Amino acid sequence: MKTRVCSLIATAFIALSLNSNAQQIIAPAGGYYEGENISFSWTLGETVIETLMGDDIILTQGFQQPYNFYLSQILHIPAGWSGVSAYVDPVNRGVENIFDDYIPDFVILASMSEFYYPAGGVNTLGDWNYETGYKIKAENEFEVTLTGTKIDPPAVNLDEGWNLIPVLSPCGAGTDEIFNGMITLQVVKEVAGLNVYWPAFGIETLENLEPGKAYWVLMTESGGFTYPGCSKSVPIGKPQQKSQNYTPWNNLNYTSTSHTIAFPSQVLPASGIQPGDFIGVFTPEGFCAGRTEITDLTSNVAVVAFADDGTTAENDGFVFSEMIHFKVFRPFGNDEMILDVEFDPLMPNMGIYENHGLSAVKSATLNPSSAQEARAIKTVVYPNPSHGQFTLSMSVWPEKLQIHLLDTRGRVIGSFEPGKKPNGSVYHFNLQGLPRGVYFLKLIDNKAIENKKIVIH
Repeated sequence: MKTRVCSLIATAFIALSLNSNAQQIIAPAGGYYEGENISFSWTLGETVIETLMGDDIILTQGFQQPYNFYLSQILHIPAGWSGVSAYVDPVNRGVENIFDDYIPDFVILASMSEFYYPAGGVNTLGDWNYETGYKIKAENEFEVTLTGTKIDPPAVNLDEGWNLIPVLSPCGAGTDEIFNGMITLQVVKEVAGLNVYWPAFGIETLENLEPGKAYWVLMTESGGFTYPGCSKSVPIGKPQQKSQNYTPWNNLNYTSTSHTIAFPSQVLPASGIQPGDFIGVFTPEGFCAGRTEITDLTSNVAVVAFADDGTTAENDGFVFSEMIHFKVFRPFGNDEMILDVEFDPLMPNMGIYENHGLSAVKSATLNPSSAQEARAIKTVVYPNPSHGQFTLSMSVWPEKLQIHLLDTRGRVIGSFEPGKKPNGSVYHFNLQGLPRGVYFLKLIDNKAIENKKIVIH
C-alpha cells in the first residue's frame, strides 16, 4: 500500500531564514507563492494553526483544509472468472478508464445488475462503486492499480436475498469474525471458487474474506456489518490456485455463478464412498461442472456446480432447470461409478440446477457397475419439445424399468412401468394434462440409469 499527501493548502507566514527569523506575509487568501527556496499553492479552509519545519524554512499555516491522503491498491486479476473489489474510493472512477489499457486481456466486469463488456460495446456500469463487489473475467492475468481515498466507515449493507459484497479493509477479515451470530445469514461463497461458509451445515471451507476479492452472501433479511480495524499489516493476497485434477473428467470451468449441494456427514459412510474418492457433478450432456475430494467421512461437504459461461460459444456448465447428476471416481482401482442420490425436500432446490441454488442430499447410494451399464444403454425422447405427446426409445430395455416424472423442484409427480419390452422398442407418454414447462424423466432399474429433460409447449 502506498500513501502520499496530495495537497497542502494554507494561508501562511514564512521565515526564509532560520537565522534572521524574518517573517513575510504571503497572502491573506488562496493563491500561489514562489520564493527563493520554496513555491506552493493553497486555498482557504477551516481555521487551524500548524507549523511545519524544514532545513531551510518554517511554514506557519493560518488557514488549512484537512489533508487528503491518497491510497493505492493493486488488484491482481487472474485468468478466467473471479470476484474483485477495492478498499479505496478511486479518484478515477470510470470503468473504461480503469480497464481499457488491459484489453484484450480484460473481457467483462459486472455487478449484480449492470456490466461493462467492451467486445459487445456495452457499458451500463459507468463508474466504479466501492459499495459493491464485481464479477470479472480475463483472458490472461493482469494487475490494476487503483488510487483513491480511504473508505470510512468500511460498512457493508446487505439486502434480503443474494448480495455481491466488497472487502473494504486492507487486512480482510475472518468469516467467523464477521458472520458468527448473524442469524439472518444463510451462505457465503466465493465468486468462481469452491470455498463456502454455510453455518446450517457446519461447512466452513471459506475462512477469510481477502482484500481485492468479492463474495456472494445470501440473507433471509436485510442487515449489514462493518469491517474491523487492522491489527497488523497483511499482504494483499495472490490469486487462488485452482485444485489439481486427478480424475478422468474434464477440468472445471470456474464461472461466476454456481449451485451449492451439501452432503451431510451421516450420508457419506452409508453411501459406500471412501476417503480419497472424488465426487463429480455432471450436466445432462456429461460435462463435469464441479468436483470435490472426500478426505474425511465425518465432516459435512459442499460440492459446487458451476454455471455455463455466457461469454463462450460452447456448453461448459449448467443452465437453468437442468437435472444434476453425480459420479464418483476412485483413484485406487481407477474406478468410475454413478452416485444415486435422494434430495432433501426442505431445501429450495432438489437437484435441479438454478443460479445460486441450494440443495442437500438426504441419502446416497454408490453403484459400482452402473456407470458402465449407463454408457451401454442409449435412450432418446422425441419429439422434444412437444405439446405433451412423447416417445421414449431405448437400445436396451431393463426388465423392471420404472420411470418417474419429476418437476423442476425434483418432486415426483407421476410414475410409469412399461413392463418387459424388446430392445430397441419405444414407449409412449401422454402428458397433455400438465401445464407448460420443464419436466424430467428419471429411468430406474434398481439403480439410476439416466435422466431425460422434456419440455411441454
